[in-house]
Amino acid sequence: MAWIERYLSVVGVKVEVLREHGDTSPVEEPMDDIMAVLASFSGCFYPLRSKQNQRRLARDAAMR
Repeated sequence: MAWIERYLSVVGVKVEVLREHGDTSPVEEPMDDIMAVLASFSGCFYPLRSKQNQRRLARDAAMR
């Protein structure tokens, strides 16, 4: 992390750490990882569901 801060300071960027790595409890860190994975998967499934609904609505409209 220190080398990133040094590099960014050369180009005029200041790094602020919002949460130190050691601030999490042993339960909190894996839970954050699980939530990140769930967020990633849900982001992948929403477009699929949307396309399926669009096809279903188009099919239903054609049948009417």
